Amino acid sequence: MDRLFIGVFPGGFSYADRKREKHGDYAQCAFLDFATLTLKIEKDCPKVLRAEIEKHAAGIQARRGEDYIVSTCGQTVKLGGSRTSSGHRRGF
Repeated sequence: MDRLFIGVFPGGFSYADRKREKHGDYAQCAFLDFATLTLKIEKDCPKVLRAEIEKHAAGIQARRGEDYIVSTCGQTVKLGGSRTSSGHRRGF
């Protein structure tokens, strides 16, 4: 769907609506945290996007424990890998 933007950021996936704007950017609909694989969906997320977001997130959540490349230089995170108390991911 052309309306949904999925961005890979250092902490996880950001899902945004290309047809709505907030603070000069696409309106965020949801966030999937790499460390916990918890999907947080915003209250104002359009229903038309919710199913697509949940489908994408479920595919990532099913890969728990795998390394996932997050940068063009090959930096990876462990999907579902917990953070240490300092906030850094183990294995980074």
